[in-house]
Amino acid sequence: IVGMLIGIFCGYFLYRWMFKKVSFFNIKSPVGNFFKLAIGVFVLFTFIRGGYGRATLNPSKAYYSEETFYNHAAVNTQWSFLRDFFAESTKLKNPYNYYADQKDIQDKLRPAFQSQPDSAVEVLSTTRPNVVIILLESFVGDLIQSLGGEKGITPHMEELIKGGILFDHIYSAADRSDKGRVAVLSGFPAQGPESIIKYIDKHENMPAIGQEFDHAGYETSFYHGGQSEFYNFKSYMLTHGMSRVVDNANFGLDAERASWGVYDHVVFNQMIKDFKKEKQPFFSTIFTLINHEPFELKHGYKFGNATNADKFRSTANYTDSAVFDFINKAKKEAWYKNTLFVIVADHGHRLPSEKWELFHPNRFHIPLIFFGDVIKPEYRGKIFNRIGNQTDLATTLLTQLKLPTDRYHWSRDLFNPTTPQIAFYNSKDAFGVITPQQAVSFDNVGRIINYRSHKEYPAGKTDSLLNIGKAYYQDVYREFLKY
Repeated sequence: IVGMLIGIFCGYFLYRWMFKKVSFFNIKSPVGNFFKLAIGVFVLFTFIRGGYGRATLNPSKAYYSEETFYNHAAVNTQWSFLRDFFAESTKLKNPYNYYADQKDIQDKLRPAFQSQPDSAVEVLSTTRPNVVIILLESFVGDLIQSLGGEKGITPHMEELIKGGILFDHIYSAADRSDKGRVAVLSGFPAQGPESIIKYIDKHENMPAIGQEFDHAGYETSFYHGGQSEFYNFKSYMLTHGMSRVVDNANFGLDAERASWGVYDHVVFNQMIKDFKKEKQPFFSTIFTLINHEPFELKHGYKFGNATNADKFRSTANYTDSAVFDFINKAKKEAWYKNTLFVIVADHGHRLPSEKWELFHPNRFHIPLIFFGDVIKPEYRGKIFNRIGNQTDLATTLLTQLKLPTDRYHWSRDLFNPTTPQIAFYNSKDAFGVITPQQAVSFDNVGRIINYRSHKEYPAGKTDSLLNIGKAYYQDVYREFLKY
């Protein structure tokens, strides 16, 4: 509010100074006129862009409430009209147009989503724990030794794995944070060339687990060191059950910052402070940011900074330490004994190995770790060696807490041994399907197979697997258009 008042005050007097004086523009002083005009253009551009942070001005800037009506009332009506007018001329079309019959699509997808609901194991000692989801930026499996990655980059993750539960064959929905966020919290797959979070009128209608926690009486919050308006993250959180959004704007000017925002360890420390006052049970999500290009560290690079790969190793190591330090501090708090920590990545990365193309499954291989005293002793240190998706976290978590899962039909229970082992991933122009027997990737533009994990696998079975992927993404995109 203070910043807003200062802005109005300065804008008012700037306007009076520039335009209320008849003598402001002097025909005999063209150089002075040009200088004044340049100032005006600069100020106008600044206001139009919404400042010079990572996020430009978008409707998410105006969102401030959990109530959708108030948020809609806060958005500029004329701006919304023009946006909708131009959007009408560029209506979206389904790029995965393979099957004319919806029944044919459902028949192909049914085997991938069939399971026996009563077969799931219960790994938690309570159905009402506090839940903290730690969403790690760009944390590809190559960073973690237990996932077949390099040794020594994330030693603290190895310690957490020994005391928690690891799913070692989990794959991200896509290759970008905006899609990973929706996949984790809404259990909704990626949409190839599009991203549903960009469309507020669409993402407001989809479910998210924050709503289930909110309805169950949980205190809810979201933390991120960057600008929460980026990719409409703020509007997504506020309209999906998150009562508090803490981001870059909530930290003082003296807080340690990189180009993307406040350092992760600073945000983790703020969470520790806030949770002291938080009513239990609570549900909170933090999205880290330092393990992102340009991989900045103020306090030295453990693996050097001669190459991007070494910078990436170093920022991943920093993130590993920040997470571990947060959990160790949490152990001293009263709420820790009743808390489940869920660690998962938003997407993978080509670094540090620099050998996985965007169609390769290893590019999408990510960690999923459950940790905390609420895990039954017999499951601590257990590795679930099953293929699954980032999107499966929603149903997996809600089932353990006996919360509703019926709205998350793209998400499956990873703790259910009858859940079929299959994973899907995509990028802008390609998609892939993974099973224990075969992994295949398809170029949706060139309409050719660009990767097979087992070339000796029968061609007919590979084609059948590919047909499941075609049906999957056609139906996902159909639902995206429908929202």
